[in-house]
Amino acid sequence: MKVHQYCYFALKSETVSAGEITARLGMAPDEAQVLGSRSAEHRLPRMHAWKVSHCGPGPVDDQIEGLIGRLAPVRPGIRKLVDEGASAVLQVVRYFHHRDGGEEFGWHLSPAVIAFLTEAAAALDVDEYDLSE
Repeated sequence: MKVHQYCYFALKSETVSAGEITARLGMAPDEAQVLGSRSAEHRLPRMHAWKVSHCGPGPVDDQIEGLIGRLAPVRPGIRKLVDEGASAVLQVVRYFHHRDGGEEFGWHLSPAVIAFLTEAAAALDVDEYDLSE
């Protein structure tokens, strides 16, 4: 069975724009969404979103480690934004029986990743989809 997987970390807010999040963190996102704008992916985003992603090959736990490593220098700023009302989430997405996937099945979170999520007051959201017919 082939698995295609990726992860991203998002900060979402109804009041703080992705541009303001970038300015406050001093780190540019890989992707941003504007509240109420239209895009191919979402007809009408309900929040501003600032996203840093990892979509490369390899086990998703390695992707998560790399992603959290990129975010580590701005973790205090992430927590401050969350304390002010933004939401933070580590999103993991996996598609089973994907034509372009690899063979990595299981995954785990290291103590360092769990500590980062706790310190940043971030949620973990995992979506898994079975594409078999």
